[in-house]
Amino acid sequence: MYNPFLVWALKKCETGQAVDLVFGKYKITDPEKKIRYLGYCLGNPEFFFAGGVKKDGKEELLSQYLTVRSMFVTGSWR
Repeated sequence: MYNPFLVWALKKCETGQAVDLVFGKYKITDPEKKIRYLGYCLGNPEFFFAGGVKKDGKEELLSQYLTVRSMFVTGSWR
């Protein structure tokens, strides 16, 4: 289901830019798939997003991805 090499590479990332580079290397562009991969690396927590919802669904997904990526990199999920 999840590419173990991609998961391994993500777990080594220390910056948001490094995370984006790994996804780029594996040609993953879909924000939903990125969120699922990061969630898997985080131990599959449940995500709840609060705040204003953007009218554009793609923009909302990008915002959610950036939030999850930030949690992943900073370790605030631990």
